[in-house]
Amino acid sequence: MSVFELSPRLRTIAEQVPFGARLADIGTDHAYLPVWLLMQERISSAIASDLREGPLSRGIAVARQWQTPSDKISFRCCDGLLGMERSELDTIVIAGMGGDTIAHTLSGVTWSNDPDLLFLLQPMSSIPELRQWLQENTFRIEEEKIALEQSKYYVILKVRAGSMEPLSLGERWVGRQSKDSPENHRTEYICDVIRRRNRALNGIKNAVSKPPKVQVDELNHTLKELHQMREEWLSWQR
Repeated sequence: MSVFELSPRLRTIAEQVPFGARLADIGTDHAYLPVWLLMQERISSAIASDLREGPLSRGIAVARQWQTPSDKISFRCCDGLLGMERSELDTIVIAGMGGDTIAHTLSGVTWSNDPDLLFLLQPMSSIPELRQWLQENTFRIEEEKIALEQSKYYVILKVRAGSMEPLSLGERWVGRQSKDSPENHRTEYICDVIRRRNRALNGIKNAVSKPPKVQVDELNHTLKELHQMREEWLSWQR
């Protein structure tokens, strides 16, 4: 069925949603993602939730505009996963929020540690902190993909409950990589993170006469690892 086009960010998320999934889209706003997936018959059902009535009403309007079957999508005004039951879903998208909010959402219900649940997380900020939190709270990052939209890079983490090896400083910033990692924008993404870390280091050095040694040392260590990861990645692309 012909339907609207998703943005590159949402399209990258949609491509990772399993066929036939029972989806929950947390912080749905306009509900573009669940409506698109339902209209493409890629999922069996969707719960679209938001903390505020305003964004939720916009999602309801989009669903009506595209005549989304009402028995396939449920709109709920609730905080994160609260107000949902584990039996209703198997795939959870939390996109367009800060990393701290995503961590709070995952910790909001006891059943988030079910290894059969798939989480697709797209943080807007605090990405290194979120990767670290996932590691420390027994979540495993299975894969990372990068979307480029309006000159900005967005990271989508494919996550399940389970342990993973500790992340290095560099890996907290750009994720773990292997020869099998998808190339999609990774080279440019690593270079972008290096530029931003360099700006942060220069900002600290210029802001005060004696910048905190611990903070400077950590930034230098992070940059060293990031440069090593970039060279390793480029060697695999040759």
